[in-house]
Amino acid sequence: MLAVAIVEDDKPIAQLISLWLEPYGYKCHCFESSEAFLASDWQSRGISLLLVDWQLPGISGIQLTKQLVSEPDCPAIIFVTSFGRADDVAQALHLGADDFVTKPVNKSVLLARIRAVMRRRGKDLKALNPGLEVTLAPSSLEVVIRNGGRCRLSPSQYRTLEFLLRHEGQVVNRAALSEAIWGESEPGQQGRALDLLISRLRVKLEGLPDNPMSIVSHYGLGYACYRALPAAAASVNSDR
Repeated sequence: MLAVAIVEDDKPIAQLISLWLEPYGYKCHCFESSEAFLASDWQSRGISLLLVDWQLPGISGIQLTKQLVSEPDCPAIIFVTSFGRADDVAQALHLGADDFVTKPVNKSVLLARIRAVMRRRGKDLKALNPGLEVTLAPSSLEVVIRNGGRCRLSPSQYRTLEFLLRHEGQVVNRAALSEAIWGESEPGQQGRALDLLISRLRVKLEGLPDNPMSIVSHYGLGYACYRALPAAAASVNSDR
């Protein structure tokens, strides 16, 4: 789980972004000012990503960026702001920010930008559930089993497995899974395309030696990932 600091003086916006990110495995900490963030002992929280507004009371987002980029453990920085002129973007990137997202924020765009920035930073999502002994490597789109078994997934297969592993043992409804895979703009993907994607992903996973994962269909509800196929789940698995 990656720790994210949201420095935003508009509390409803900060809370909304937090609600968007946490189901995808990000642990969010919200701060209403740069001063509050700096006083929070953010290094001990393991903050890997900073989402910061440009205009803040007291120390601005730009000033905060100037201060942080000199730190050896500086997190990745993405500006989330209503400032969207080319000069503003250029200034933020020149100072050391990793990316720039303008308000009003689109959920799918924000998630995609975060993933791209963390991938560039080499923040592979390792051991999402240590009990599964599984590593996901976004830079190579590979799933690796601790015993050495590995296979490369397509981008949509990778997003599917990543999302299911983050909710291991929970039934994920089809709409939520489709949104995580394709985004909000393609609700039609909730049909046969999703079932076909899951089927092909299963084939790849079953080819791994000692694969500990099972993706189970819960009829009328959605899909769940288990570390081993439970007897109760086997009875509702409609397409294995």
